[in-house]
Amino acid sequence: MNHSIIGKSFITLAAMWSFAAICHGQNRYLVTDLGNLTAASTVAHKLNASGHAAGTSGQRDGGGAHAAFWNDNAKTLQPVSVLDHADYSEAVSINNRNEMVGLSNTEKNMRAVLWTSEGAVRDLGTLPGDNSSRAFGINDHSRVVGMSSGAHGERAFVWSRQNGMEALAVPSNAKSSEAHGINNKDQIVGDFQAADETRAFLYTPNLGVEDLGVLPGFQNSKATGINDWGEVVGSSSGPSGTRSFIWTKKEGMQAIDSIVPTEFSEALDINNRGDVVGTYEGSLGNRAYRWNKEDGFVDLNRLLPAGSGAVLTLAVSINDQGQILAIGVSHGDISADRPVNQDEEDDLHSVDIHSFLLTPSSDVSHRRIESRRIP
Repeated sequence: MNHSIIGKSFITLAAMWSFAAICHGQNRYLVTDLGNLTAASTVAHKLNASGHAAGTSGQRDGGGAHAAFWNDNAKTLQPVSVLDHADYSEAVSINNRNEMVGLSNTEKNMRAVLWTSEGAVRDLGTLPGDNSSRAFGINDHSRVVGMSSGAHGERAFVWSRQNGMEALAVPSNAKSSEAHGINNKDQIVGDFQAADETRAFLYTPNLGVEDLGVLPGFQNSKATGINDWGEVVGSSSGPSGTRSFIWTKKEGMQAIDSIVPTEFSEALDINNRGDVVGTYEGSLGNRAYRWNKEDGFVDLNRLLPAGSGAVLTLAVSINDQGQILAIGVSHGDISADRPVNQDEEDDLHSVDIHSFLLTPSSDVSHRRIESRRIP
């Protein structure tokens, strides 16, 4: 998204800080707080190859939420245009053409929207008979996926400039469905509900939809991310909790093991190098993680110096350069390396949400950039 996205105002980042952290030979990161717009909290959602990001800035409780574009070149968080009469908007995904998608409300409903690289906003409409929609993903061909809702319930959609919005073919017994991600081969992931179970699916052009199943002993699953190799990540849940998974055509669905026993973890994104990011619940609370086959499971907070005041609770996106988008809090009296006491827990209810961009330092190994060809 070029500088014209700034529109009528240019937000200079007032709260940018960076530092390098190293732990047990793991990657070092430069960490940048993305700041906020006129409100206090920022939730970033998706990162592209240039380090630009789609996000939302507003009050901690969601009030005054406004879609925003993180310009990594200018190190600024910039507001974007919204639909007429809108007072709520979210930018949820971004492609390598700097196009973003998300939602913006109207006087009556929520609508899926597309922001062009020039900053114009486009209402993507709804499926026939529906009145609301929201977009969750966009690929480099400007194809968009999401969910449309109305009298027919919630239905996954795919949108293109050529064909507009179309319902995604899902199993005939599905009561509802959502599409969460799309890669550059137009493969789509999401989940559908049938009977009392929710299942992750993979849609491949000319092949149709595939139920990805569940982890052994679990009843439900949902898919949240896919790379250009067709590798899928998400979570599987049941009475014993929720667990991250990675799915490949060769090996099927495999659990991502955490560094400590946990009843909750979710994988949220995967890049073309096979790096996965997400969140898990440990003894110190919810924490952001990174996983790959070479390094295993790493709590990203272990890469931050003790006493930094930053606690990363979610890692939501990772690009092929290894940059990571993470969400958490920044509080001078709180450290990620020890439990939070009750007084600090009470304080956190009033602490604003921060989004951070973690950029690997120049000496980080590029082991899979060279060894694994990008599709």
